[in-house]
Amino acid sequence: MISKKQSFIWVPILIVIVLLGIVFYQVGERKEQTTKQVTSDQIQVVASLDSYGEMAKAVLGNAGSVVSVINKPTMDPHEYEPTASVAKQFDKADVIISNGGGFDNWSVNFAKQNNDAKHINLANVYHYKDGEGGGNEHFWYKTDITTRLPKELAATYGQLIPAKKAYFEKNAQAYQKKADKLIDWQKRVKQHLDGKNLLATEPVFDNTLLTLGANKKDTKFAQAIEEGDDPTPTDVRQWHQLIDQGQIAVVIDNPQSTGKLAIQGVDYAKAHHVPVVKARETKPADTRYIDWQINQLKALDEALLK
Repeated sequence: MISKKQSFIWVPILIVIVLLGIVFYQVGERKEQTTKQVTSDQIQVVASLDSYGEMAKAVLGNAGSVVSVINKPTMDPHEYEPTASVAKQFDKADVIISNGGGFDNWSVNFAKQNNDAKHINLANVYHYKDGEGGGNEHFWYKTDITTRLPKELAATYGQLIPAKKAYFEKNAQAYQKKADKLIDWQKRVKQHLDGKNLLATEPVFDNTLLTLGANKKDTKFAQAIEEGDDPTPTDVRQWHQLIDQGQIAVVIDNPQSTGKLAIQGVDYAKAHHVPVVKARETKPADTRYIDWQINQLKALDEALLK
Protein backbone atom coordinates (compact mmCIF):
# COMPACT_ATOMS: atom_id res chain seq x y z
CA MET A 1 0.00 0.00 0.00
CA ILE A 2 1.25 3.49 -0.92
CA SER A 3 1.17 5.94 1.95
CA LYS A 4 -0.25 9.49 1.63
CA LYS A 5 3.28 10.83 1.98
CA GLN A 6 4.43 8.69 -0.96
CA SER A 7 1.44 9.77 -3.06
CA PHE A 8 2.29 13.43 -2.48
CA ILE A 9 5.74 12.69 -3.90
CA TRP A 10 4.52 10.75 -6.95
CA VAL A 11 1.71 13.08 -8.03
CA PRO A 12 3.99 16.05 -8.93
CA ILE A 13 6.37 13.66 -10.71
CA LEU A 14 3.53 12.24 -12.80
CA ILE A 15 2.33 15.75 -13.67
CA VAL A 16 5.83 16.72 -14.84
CA ILE A 17 6.06 13.56 -16.97
CA VAL A 18 2.69 14.30 -18.61
CA LEU A 19 3.61 17.93 -19.29
CA LEU A 20 6.95 16.92 -20.80
CA GLY A 21 5.15 14.44 -23.01
CA ILE A 22 2.81 17.17 -24.29
CA VAL A 23 5.72 19.52 -24.98
CA PHE A 24 7.70 16.91 -26.92
CA TYR A 25 4.58 15.96 -28.90
CA GLN A 26 3.93 19.58 -29.90
CA VAL A 27 7.58 20.13 -30.86
CA GLY A 28 7.46 16.98 -32.95
CA GLU A 29 4.28 18.17 -34.65
CA ARG A 30 5.82 21.54 -35.49
CA LYS A 31 8.94 19.88 -36.82
CA GLU A 32 6.80 17.59 -38.96
CA GLN A 33 4.92 20.60 -40.40
CA THR A 34 8.07 22.56 -41.23
CA THR A 35 9.66 19.57 -42.98
CA LYS A 36 6.49 18.45 -44.75
CA GLN A 37 6.95 16.49 -47.95
CA VAL A 38 4.23 15.45 -50.38
CA THR A 39 3.33 11.77 -50.28
CA SER A 40 3.10 11.56 -54.09
CA ASP A 41 5.27 13.06 -56.82
CA GLN A 42 2.59 15.63 -57.70
CA ILE A 43 2.43 19.08 -56.08
CA GLN A 44 -0.87 20.97 -56.07
CA VAL A 45 -0.42 24.74 -56.41
CA VAL A 46 -3.01 27.51 -56.15
CA ALA A 47 -2.06 31.05 -57.22
CA SER A 48 -4.29 34.05 -56.63
CA LEU A 49 -3.20 35.67 -59.94
CA ASP A 50 -2.51 34.08 -63.31
CA SER A 51 0.76 35.98 -63.70
CA TYR A 52 2.10 34.12 -60.66
CA GLY A 53 0.39 30.91 -61.78
CA GLU A 54 2.24 31.05 -65.09
CA MET A 55 5.60 31.23 -63.32
CA ALA A 56 4.53 28.54 -60.87
CA LYS A 57 3.76 26.11 -63.70
CA ALA A 58 6.97 26.91 -65.56
CA VAL A 59 9.03 25.95 -62.51
CA LEU A 60 6.82 23.00 -61.52
CA GLY A 61 6.96 21.35 -64.93
CA ASN A 62 5.45 17.86 -64.91
CA ALA A 63 5.62 17.52 -61.14
CA GLY A 64 2.09 18.72 -60.44
CA SER A 65 -0.68 21.12 -61.40
CA VAL A 66 -1.39 24.82 -60.95
CA VAL A 67 -4.73 26.59 -60.56
CA SER A 68 -4.89 30.38 -61.03
CA VAL A 69 -7.95 31.96 -59.42
CA ILE A 70 -7.92 35.35 -61.17
CA ASN A 71 -7.48 34.06 -64.72
CA LYS A 72 -9.54 36.43 -66.86
CA PRO A 73 -8.86 40.13 -67.57
CA THR A 74 -12.46 40.95 -66.67
CA MET A 75 -12.07 39.64 -63.10
CA ASP A 76 -11.42 42.25 -60.40
CA PRO A 77 -9.15 40.92 -57.62
CA HIS A 78 -10.44 43.60 -55.23
CA GLU A 79 -14.09 42.66 -55.70
CA TYR A 80 -13.60 38.91 -56.12
CA GLU A 81 -15.60 36.59 -53.86
CA PRO A 82 -14.33 32.98 -53.80
CA THR A 83 -16.76 30.15 -54.51
CA ALA A 84 -17.01 26.91 -52.52
CA SER A 85 -15.06 25.06 -55.23
CA VAL A 86 -12.23 27.60 -55.02
CA ALA A 87 -12.17 27.19 -51.23
CA LYS A 88 -11.71 23.43 -51.71
CA GLN A 89 -8.79 24.02 -54.06
CA PHE A 90 -7.06 26.16 -51.44
CA ASP A 91 -7.77 23.51 -48.81
CA LYS A 92 -6.12 20.78 -50.92
CA ALA A 93 -3.15 22.89 -52.02
CA ASP A 94 0.44 22.01 -51.15
CA VAL A 95 1.62 25.49 -52.18
CA ILE A 96 -0.36 28.76 -52.14
CA ILE A 97 0.88 31.91 -53.87
CA SER A 98 -0.67 35.19 -52.72
CA ASN A 99 0.09 38.75 -53.73
CA GLY A 100 -0.60 40.06 -50.23
CA GLY A 101 -0.46 43.72 -49.23
CA GLY A 102 -4.27 43.88 -48.99
CA PHE A 103 -4.66 43.07 -52.68
CA ASP A 104 -6.03 39.53 -52.32
CA ASN A 105 -6.97 39.09 -48.66
CA TRP A 106 -9.15 36.11 -49.58
CA SER A 107 -6.05 34.19 -50.73
CA VAL A 108 -4.04 35.12 -47.65
CA ASN A 109 -6.93 34.05 -45.40
CA PHE A 110 -7.27 30.69 -47.15
CA ALA A 111 -3.53 30.14 -46.71
CA LYS A 112 -3.84 30.77 -42.97
CA GLN A 113 -6.53 28.09 -42.76
CA ASN A 114 -4.38 25.48 -44.53
CA ASN A 115 -1.64 24.75 -42.01
CA ASP A 116 -0.10 22.06 -44.19
CA ALA A 117 0.49 24.26 -47.25
CA LYS A 118 3.60 26.25 -48.03
CA HIS A 119 2.58 29.89 -48.46
CA ILE A 120 4.49 32.29 -50.70
CA ASN A 121 3.23 35.78 -49.88
CA LEU A 122 4.85 38.33 -52.22
CA ALA A 123 4.21 41.12 -49.71
CA ASN A 124 6.53 39.29 -47.31
CA VAL A 125 9.05 38.48 -50.03
CA TYR A 126 9.30 42.21 -50.83
CA HIS A 127 9.07 43.33 -47.18
CA TYR A 128 5.99 45.39 -47.98
CA LYS A 129 4.56 47.75 -45.36
CA ASP A 130 1.03 49.06 -45.74
CA GLY A 131 0.29 52.76 -45.49
CA GLU A 132 1.65 55.94 -47.00
CA GLY A 133 5.23 55.56 -48.12
CA GLY A 134 5.16 51.83 -47.39
CA GLY A 135 5.42 50.74 -51.00
CA ASN A 136 3.21 49.57 -53.84
CA GLU A 137 1.38 46.23 -53.69
CA HIS A 138 1.38 45.53 -57.45
CA PHE A 139 4.32 43.14 -57.10
CA TRP A 140 3.96 41.59 -60.57
CA TYR A 141 5.28 44.94 -61.83
CA LYS A 142 8.50 44.59 -59.83
CA THR A 143 11.31 44.52 -62.37
CA ASP A 144 12.96 41.53 -60.67
CA ILE A 145 9.83 39.39 -60.24
CA THR A 146 10.86 37.00 -63.04
CA THR A 147 14.04 36.25 -61.10
CA ARG A 148 12.79 36.40 -57.55
CA LEU A 149 9.56 34.38 -57.71
CA PRO A 150 10.93 31.44 -59.78
CA LYS A 151 13.83 31.16 -57.32
CA GLU A 152 11.38 31.16 -54.39
CA LEU A 153 9.22 28.55 -56.13
CA ALA A 154 12.14 26.22 -56.86
CA ALA A 155 13.21 26.32 -53.21
CA THR A 156 9.64 25.67 -52.01
CA TYR A 157 9.01 22.79 -54.40
CA GLY A 158 12.39 21.31 -53.50
CA GLN A 159 11.35 21.13 -49.86
CA LEU A 160 8.26 19.14 -50.83
CA ILE A 161 10.02 16.76 -53.24
CA PRO A 162 13.74 16.83 -52.39
CA ALA A 163 14.53 14.26 -55.09
CA LYS A 164 13.45 16.79 -57.74
CA LYS A 165 15.21 19.83 -56.31
CA ALA A 166 17.67 20.02 -59.22
CA TYR A 167 14.79 19.66 -61.70
CA PHE A 168 12.94 22.63 -60.19
CA GLU A 169 16.09 24.75 -60.12
CA LYS A 170 16.73 23.96 -63.79
CA ASN A 171 13.15 24.96 -64.69
CA ALA A 172 13.50 28.21 -62.74
CA GLN A 173 16.71 29.06 -64.59
CA ALA A 174 15.04 28.29 -67.93
CA TYR A 175 12.20 30.70 -67.15
CA GLN A 176 14.65 33.36 -66.02
CA LYS A 177 16.49 32.90 -69.31
CA LYS A 178 13.25 33.53 -71.22
CA ALA A 179 12.82 36.73 -69.22
CA ASP A 180 16.19 38.08 -70.42
CA LYS A 181 14.43 39.84 -73.31
CA LEU A 182 12.15 41.58 -70.80
CA ILE A 183 15.16 42.74 -68.80
CA ASP A 184 16.71 44.05 -72.03
CA TRP A 185 13.60 46.13 -72.66
CA GLN A 186 13.67 47.46 -69.11
CA LYS A 187 17.25 48.66 -69.68
CA ARG A 188 16.31 50.25 -73.00
CA VAL A 189 13.31 52.12 -71.58
CA LYS A 190 15.34 53.31 -68.59
CA GLN A 191 17.64 55.20 -70.98
CA HIS A 192 14.68 57.23 -72.29
CA LEU A 193 12.58 57.38 -69.11
CA ASP A 194 15.18 58.35 -66.51
CA GLY A 195 14.27 61.74 -65.02
CA LYS A 196 11.07 62.21 -67.05
CA ASN A 197 7.85 63.43 -65.39
CA LEU A 198 4.77 61.20 -65.64
CA LEU A 199 1.15 61.26 -64.56
CA ALA A 200 -0.95 58.14 -63.95
CA THR A 201 -4.65 57.54 -63.47
CA GLU A 202 -3.76 54.74 -61.00
CA PRO A 203 -0.47 53.63 -59.40
CA VAL A 204 -0.63 50.20 -61.07
CA PHE A 205 2.60 50.55 -63.10
CA ASP A 206 4.59 52.41 -60.43
CA ASN A 207 6.90 49.56 -59.37
CA THR A 208 8.27 49.44 -62.90
CA LEU A 209 8.21 53.17 -63.61
CA LEU A 210 10.01 54.27 -60.45
CA THR A 211 12.66 51.56 -60.75
CA LEU A 212 13.37 52.75 -64.30
CA GLY A 213 13.89 56.33 -63.12
CA ALA A 214 10.55 58.07 -63.75
CA ASN A 215 9.35 61.00 -61.65
CA LYS A 216 5.71 60.41 -60.69
CA LYS A 217 3.67 63.58 -60.32
CA ASP A 218 0.29 64.16 -58.65
CA THR A 219 0.06 60.86 -56.78
CA LYS A 220 -3.07 62.00 -54.90
CA PHE A 221 -5.12 61.87 -58.12
CA ALA A 222 -4.01 58.28 -58.83
CA GLN A 223 -4.45 57.15 -55.23
CA ALA A 224 -8.02 58.45 -55.10
CA ILE A 225 -8.94 56.62 -58.31
CA GLU A 226 -7.41 53.36 -57.04
CA GLU A 227 -9.35 53.58 -53.79
CA GLY A 228 -12.61 54.11 -55.66
CA ASP A 229 -12.89 57.77 -54.71
CA ASP A 230 -13.11 60.88 -56.85
CA PRO A 231 -10.01 63.10 -56.96
CA THR A 232 -10.64 66.43 -55.27
CA PRO A 233 -11.05 69.62 -57.34
CA THR A 234 -7.53 70.55 -56.21
CA ASP A 235 -6.17 67.22 -57.52
CA VAL A 236 -7.90 67.73 -60.88
CA ARG A 237 -6.65 71.32 -61.12
CA GLN A 238 -3.07 70.21 -60.42
CA TRP A 239 -3.39 67.50 -63.12
CA HIS A 240 -4.42 70.17 -65.64
CA GLN A 241 -1.70 72.60 -64.56
CA LEU A 242 1.10 70.06 -64.93
CA ILE A 243 -0.06 69.27 -68.46
CA ASP A 244 -0.60 72.95 -69.34
CA GLN A 245 2.93 73.80 -68.17
CA GLY A 246 4.42 71.14 -70.46
CA GLN A 247 5.96 69.23 -67.56
CA ILE A 248 4.53 65.80 -68.44
CA ALA A 249 6.20 63.45 -70.91
CA VAL A 250 3.62 60.63 -70.74
CA VAL A 251 0.34 59.78 -69.01
CA ILE A 252 -0.10 56.18 -67.82
CA ASP A 253 -3.70 54.97 -67.96
CA ASN A 254 -5.23 51.82 -66.53
CA PRO A 255 -7.88 50.99 -69.17
CA GLN A 256 -9.74 48.89 -66.60
CA SER A 257 -10.55 52.03 -64.63
CA THR A 258 -13.98 53.35 -65.60
CA GLY A 259 -14.10 56.36 -63.28
CA LYS A 260 -15.46 59.48 -64.92
CA LEU A 261 -12.68 61.77 -63.69
CA ALA A 262 -9.98 59.31 -64.75
CA ILE A 263 -11.42 59.23 -68.28
CA GLN A 264 -11.63 63.02 -68.32
CA GLY A 265 -8.01 63.27 -67.15
CA VAL A 266 -6.88 61.05 -70.04
CA ASP A 267 -8.96 63.03 -72.52
CA TYR A 268 -7.39 66.26 -71.25
CA ALA A 269 -3.91 64.84 -71.84
CA LYS A 270 -4.78 63.71 -75.37
CA ALA A 271 -6.31 67.10 -76.18
CA HIS A 272 -3.00 68.71 -75.19
CA HIS A 273 -0.95 66.25 -77.26
CA VAL A 274 0.52 64.35 -74.32
CA PRO A 275 1.04 60.64 -75.20
CA VAL A 276 -1.08 58.15 -73.25
CA VAL A 277 0.20 54.62 -72.55
CA LYS A 278 -2.04 51.87 -71.22
CA ALA A 279 -0.91 49.69 -68.30
CA ARG A 280 -3.42 47.12 -67.09
CA GLU A 281 -3.88 45.67 -63.61
CA THR A 282 -4.65 42.14 -64.86
CA LYS A 283 -2.99 40.17 -67.63
CA PRO A 284 -4.74 40.23 -71.04
CA ALA A 285 -6.29 36.99 -72.29
CA ASP A 286 -4.11 34.62 -74.34
CA THR A 287 -0.95 36.58 -73.53
CA ARG A 288 2.05 35.31 -71.61
CA TYR A 289 3.31 37.42 -68.73
CA ILE A 290 6.69 38.23 -70.32
CA ASP A 291 5.08 39.24 -73.63
CA TRP A 292 2.53 41.39 -71.80
CA GLN A 293 5.23 43.32 -69.97
CA ILE A 294 7.34 43.74 -73.11
CA ASN A 295 4.36 45.06 -75.09
CA GLN A 296 3.69 47.71 -72.45
CA LEU A 297 7.34 48.73 -72.32
CA LYS A 298 7.45 48.98 -76.12
CA ALA A 299 4.42 51.29 -76.07
CA LEU A 300 6.04 53.40 -73.35
CA ASP A 301 9.32 53.63 -75.25
CA GLU A 302 7.55 54.71 -78.44
CA ALA A 303 5.65 57.39 -76.51
CA LEU A 304 8.86 58.73 -74.96
CA LEU A 305 10.53 59.00 -78.36
CA LYS A 306 7.72 61.03 -79.94
